[in-house]
Amino acid sequence: MRKVFIDTSAWIPYCLSAQPRHSTIKNLVKEFIMDRVIVCTSNDVIDETVTRLIYDTNIKIAQKFINLIKDGTKNNSLVQLWIDEEIQNEAFELIQKFSEHKLSLTDATSITLIKKFSIESVISLDADFTKVGIPTLP
Repeated sequence: MRKVFIDTSAWIPYCLSAQPRHSTIKNLVKEFIMDRVIVCTSNDVIDETVTRLIYDTNIKIAQKFINLIKDGTKNNSLVQLWIDEEIQNEAFELIQKFSEHKLSLTDATSITLIKKFSIESVISLDADFTKVGIPTLP
């Protein structure tokens, strides 16, 4: 079964209609859900997204995103992958390995999950994924 991972850099425009890539990302996610692709994200990405929405917009928009995540996991249209000690330690190693790219810990944990769960597609506007050889959509 196909799997896709959604990064913070895609969730933000997904949630904010004024963002330049809003329609593209929203339609891409909708298409994956309709095609029964397993849509994944991580607790780190959710943490980062909620924090950015609170700081950059307001609590109402952040709450809409929280509700989207809760509904998605409840109705099985979204899988939340969790960072454990093993994933975090592998991410620490990635940060060292790719130190010239200055990966965030969230990006490093995401990359670790993408590899561990053989996720073939990543929806992201973050160039850090492509810098380490992971192609992104859109």
